[in-house]
Amino acid sequence: VLCILLFIGAMGKSAQLGLHTWLPDAMEGPTPVSALIHAATMVTAGVFMVCRLSPMFVTSPVAMDFVTFIGAATCFFAGTVGTTQWDIKRVIAYSTCSQLGYMFFAAGVGAFSAAMFHLFTHAFFKALLFLGAGSVIHAMHHEQDMRYYGGLRTRIPLTFWAMLIGTLAITGVGIVDLFGFAGFYSKDAILEAAYARGSEIGNFAFWAGIFVAFLTSFYSWRLMFLTFWGKPRWADSEHIQHAVHHGADEPDEGNPPSQESAGHDETHHVPHSAHGDGTAGYHPHESPVPMLVALVGLSIGAALAGFVFDEAFMGAERGVAFWSGSLVFDPHLIHAMHAAPVWVKWSPFVVMAAGLLIAWMAYIRNPKLPEAFVGQFGVLYKFVFNKWYFDELYDLIFVRPAFWIGRLLWKGGDVGIIDRFGPNGVAWTIAQGTRVAKRVQSGYLTSYALVMLLGLVAAVSWVMVR
Repeated sequence: VLCILLFIGAMGKSAQLGLHTWLPDAMEGPTPVSALIHAATMVTAGVFMVCRLSPMFVTSPVAMDFVTFIGAATCFFAGTVGTTQWDIKRVIAYSTCSQLGYMFFAAGVGAFSAAMFHLFTHAFFKALLFLGAGSVIHAMHHEQDMRYYGGLRTRIPLTFWAMLIGTLAITGVGIVDLFGFAGFYSKDAILEAAYARGSEIGNFAFWAGIFVAFLTSFYSWRLMFLTFWGKPRWADSEHIQHAVHHGADEPDEGNPPSQESAGHDETHHVPHSAHGDGTAGYHPHESPVPMLVALVGLSIGAALAGFVFDEAFMGAERGVAFWSGSLVFDPHLIHAMHAAPVWVKWSPFVVMAAGLLIAWMAYIRNPKLPEAFVGQFGVLYKFVFNKWYFDELYDLIFVRPAFWIGRLLWKGGDVGIIDRFGPNGVAWTIAQGTRVAKRVQSGYLTSYALVMLLGLVAAVSWVMVR
């Protein structure tokens, strides 16, 4: 029970299924903050806690199975939602939620070192993807809807290459026993561990992870194709129209451009009607050098971190010395992972290639294919696009009852009791008293004489009675 309660706390911290709804809304903040939160600080803290408490968790098979199930379910949920989002930052946000699910179900099957390895590699490529998305948004005058991107590969080439490396890392591109990007080593280790565990929940996590690897590849390459390939679709963007017609990005003469306006030029004033190429006369420029330096450093980590640190994190011999008892490290599980069948080792690569191929067919070869899919499976698409209606469900179960209880306490408690017998009641009593006093103080001598007479009679009567 203690382990499950601790994990529920980690679920809220790491946006696992049921306590995940805050994560997409957190994307409204600045992109560098999103990169920091998603890559290496807040959302990964729950995974870190579970791994550090692994000696406690391994004593409870029920808690381990619970962690595995929630991680795999979160992985699947976020992977499906990520395939339908249009906001570039929300796609990456749901990919974070999905990757955290990988980490948790790795911990649930006992591969705590694999969970920490994926946490480590994820920090590089997720920060790279977020900062790369920030560079794209910067170049597109704060536009975040990928439907209004396209053709940016040649306009912002350094950002393109950085995002490409991040995509290769998160989708796990690599060749077994040769070389791979960061996610190739850590994600494959998680899937092999789930298979090697040999339990029913482990098999469930393995197949869920394989399917989500396909979804990850699809939505990651979907993001790349919509953003960097195809024809420009900028003309329909309100942000771009604002930049073109209002000259929002043109600095004053003699003054340097502001941070908001950096990277754009005076050609924005060309009327939209003068351009039939979808650009509306807008010319996105590459981000400033300080932004690109961060992308270069993270690109190196996203490309090489898995290859360099694989043996330290996951080696059967070196792993024992590397972790030094800081978490539960199971050499027997590591050996079982290495002995996994060839098809298990190659399955992630196959589904990654399938996701890439389908994304290419849907967004490059035949761009009308997604529209046809939505027309054919409209109910399914709407369900996934609306995030499985978790927001609406929580509004019905929690928000509306909370408002009803609040109104009840306000009307019955605050207004009906506190105000009635408190300030309002005191004010009413004073008002009634003033009305009585007002009648007594009429200003007529006869009234005063009558009162005096009555008082005298009362006083005499009281004396006589005594």
